[in-house]
Amino acid sequence: MVAKPGQKQQRTLIQSAFGTVFPAYLRSSARLLNMARQQFGGDLDAMFILCVILASEDSTTWQDAAFDTLDRLPRMGSTNTASIALATGIPRATVQRKLADLTARGWIERRPVTGWSMTPKAAQELRGLALETLRYLEVIVTALRKSEEP
Repeated sequence: MVAKPGQKQQRTLIQSAFGTVFPAYLRSSARLLNMARQQFGGDLDAMFILCVILASEDSTTWQDAAFDTLDRLPRMGSTNTASIALATGIPRATVQRKLADLTARGWIERRPVTGWSMTPKAAQELRGLALETLRYLEVIVTALRKSEEP
């Protein structure tokens, strides 16, 4: 596999910053995953499935979805049960059970044309997790910048 322009430079930067960034990554990941596990009642497969559904949403609205309650989230593509099972590697029957659980929580809904979609209720109830994700990214960026200091 041939590296793309800039890819080698990025890899070199990451390798040189590894000692600073990796410990920050581990601490932040543990904090983020712990919060996610609590929000999803220990069911990280359900979180994974919701992430796949959210990834199909119009990305220009993600920030609004995380910080405001929207009446309806726009869609980019179709997300059906089979595509979620394929994307996650989770057996289809398990995906169906998780989708039923997420629907019961009011976090997703099934739309006739576009398939599964996250609801404004999920955006509102998972706002703290969205903020923790931003904190996670901030920690990583700060560690990377710190590693570049002389």
